[in-house]
Amino acid sequence: MHSKKYADSDFFLALLKDSDWLKEKAERVYKENKKSIYISPFTVVELMVVCIREGIPLKETLFQISRIAGLTFIKWDLFFKAAEYIEEGASIFDALLMAFAKESEIAFSEESEIISSDKIYEKFGFKVIDLKKK
Repeated sequence: MHSKKYADSDFFLALLKDSDWLKEKAERVYKENKKSIYISPFTVVELMVVCIREGIPLKETLFQISRIAGLTFIKWDLFFKAAEYIEEGASIFDALLMAFAKESEIAFSEESEIISSDKIYEKFGFKVIDLKKK
């Protein structure tokens, strides 16, 4: 039985970039460990930030990473939903919060609310407990 190998963002960036000083080594590690590579939700978030900052296509990158590594504790669908919110104008962290809230509604069959002073959430149809009005 193989142990889980948790990969950091530099591993995925080396694999996905056309040229990177770690590319050959990352490819070798990938070939030797294909079935045991995992990624944490925090690394996915870090890669989302890099994609937005560098103008790298977010959904395509998430798709490629999801083919390389298993995700622990969270389903990939949550990040793809967040990517949709980002395409519609939300920030990474607002998009992730909305995706978590939406997942909660699906999982527990009850409406979720977001506590915030930010108006972005209403744009996406979420109920908001407005801190400015409390």
